[in-house]
Amino acid sequence: MKYYLLSFLSGLLIISACNNPKNGANTTETTNDSTVNAKAELTESFYKRLEGTIAGKKVVMHLQKVDDDVSGTYYYDGSWLNLSTDTLIGKDSIALTEYSFYESYFTRDFKSPHLALKWNGDGFSGNWESGDKTKKYPITLTEKYPEGSYPFNAGIYKDSIKAFADQPKSPAAEISFEYLESKNNDEYGNWLNSELKKISGVKSTVDRSIGFKNIATAYFKDYKAQVTEQSKNSRGDDFQAWMNYTNNSQQSVNFNDNGYVVIDFLADAYTGGAHGNYSSIMFCLDVKNKKQLVLSDIIKIDSNTLQGILERNLRKEYNIKAKDALSTVLFDDFIKPNKNFYFNANGIAFMYNPYEIASYAQGQIVVFIPYSDLKTYLVPAFAQRMGIK
Repeated sequence: MKYYLLSFLSGLLIISACNNPKNGANTTETTNDSTVNAKAELTESFYKRLEGTIAGKKVVMHLQKVDDDVSGTYYYDGSWLNLSTDTLIGKDSIALTEYSFYESYFTRDFKSPHLALKWNGDGFSGNWESGDKTKKYPITLTEKYPEGSYPFNAGIYKDSIKAFADQPKSPAAEISFEYLESKNNDEYGNWLNSELKKISGVKSTVDRSIGFKNIATAYFKDYKAQVTEQSKNSRGDDFQAWMNYTNNSQQSVNFNDNGYVVIDFLADAYTGGAHGNYSSIMFCLDVKNKKQLVLSDIIKIDSNTLQGILERNLRKEYNIKAKDALSTVLFDDFIKPNKNFYFNANGIAFMYNPYEIASYAQGQIVVFIPYSDLKTYLVPAFAQRMGIK
């Protein structure tokens, strides 16, 4: 599958979705990553935390591959830049497309940059090239897991069912779960695995494959009931064009340092109609203290003050001039903080899913706030662990 199944369904960017196996059978795949910093081949599925430079700037990149889909994020001095598969070349070379929430939507005829990466046994080397091919910079990345970061395996469970078993070209329902699994078997790794299961809707005491199968069974039962209902109430078989349902989810890492792991849980579904829908829920996990963070664990600030800071950064990032109303982009002339936040070494971001504060065409609205705008409000314990001065 992958990410950024975040389909920029809104026409911004469509990322390839995973295909079910030809026989439609249940499958569970988990592939062990290479030993950290050991010279090794690039495996079929992996999660990698990478440090290095792009154009001489220090970056941290999180890269994830399942089946033939690679996706990830990286950041250097600000918010995240997102990556998705362009081309896979052999076993050790990857071409990725880079996009941001802002440029893709607000720049007409925007051409996304590309990253060409080649695995060298303990990291990647290659080049970053602008979309118009006028700029090209070297990339050097090494797989690293410093103290306070965690290695993961990446895997996928997928299944499908036909609406009409006796029809070769029958519409079908497909479901998939792309998941992460902590490699560590200590108390922190076990806690992480428990949280990762719960994020996907699986009880912490249940094996992933069993939990996913139970969810899939319920989903297919509901699908069959809808097929039966549509068959009764529709003339002919025109309704079948709308009966190719999908239900996909993916866990991916956005931050993995200082005893914190930030998980982006992306859910994407189509259940008939003009288009599907998708949403991301961010989970900020304090692995060191084995708890999920709430906003007050990071900043102590009243909602009116935070709203003002949010609006100021929204204007800056989405190029909304002071004389223009926020409703040139949003439904309303204001933006309120929500609980769907996440962070990296440089700041905090608030994620707003389609229809939450803007139309479906706008896609996800993300507002990034640098820590410099929040310095007086940062919780001291969080600032100390993150090394914010």
